[in-house]
Amino acid sequence: MNIRHLHRQLAIALFLPLGLTACTGLAYRLGRSWFNLSKDFGRAMMAIHTGSCLGEWFSCVYMLLLSWAVVVLIVSGFRLINPRLLKRPLSSAKRNIKVRVIHQYGALFLLLPLLISAITGVMYHLSRYWLGLPKERVAILLQVHEGAYLGAGLKPLYVLLLGMALLLMFFTGWRMLRQRPA
Repeated sequence: MNIRHLHRQLAIALFLPLGLTACTGLAYRLGRSWFNLSKDFGRAMMAIHTGSCLGEWFSCVYMLLLSWAVVVLIVSGFRLINPRLLKRPLSSAKRNIKVRVIHQYGALFLLLPLLISAITGVMYHLSRYWLGLPKERVAILLQVHEGAYLGAGLKPLYVLLLGMALLLMFFTGWRMLRQRPA
């Protein structure tokens, strides 16, 4: 299978679940950190974020499949980065090339943080709900997932930056759907 085709089809399939997961994670972190929203609001956002609103078993399967698909999307996207395209001055590029270059720079920016976030998030969730480990034993996974190692002040900024970059990837990817590959 062509990597570009795989990447495109997987991105289309993940648009809604990954977008919902990203938006609810963003709403949870910013709502709790900046706006002091209630714990009930936080629980509702986490229920949607993890899929646990549909049951514990489905939640684990959903998180495992979503994180695996995100890893495949990241790896396939990284394989599609064209170094020659990134060397061109953006001001002289055609409109469709600009969107592609922005998407590729976004991919480079998101590669490590999104990969780490996806892996630690699913590891935390599966450790808690499939393996039954207590929060204290797997807390480091959640801290890495949400950028807590940056401190209380920077954690919401990290989540906001990651969420906005992911939305940029959605937008530029959507714009490229009908364009021919460069």
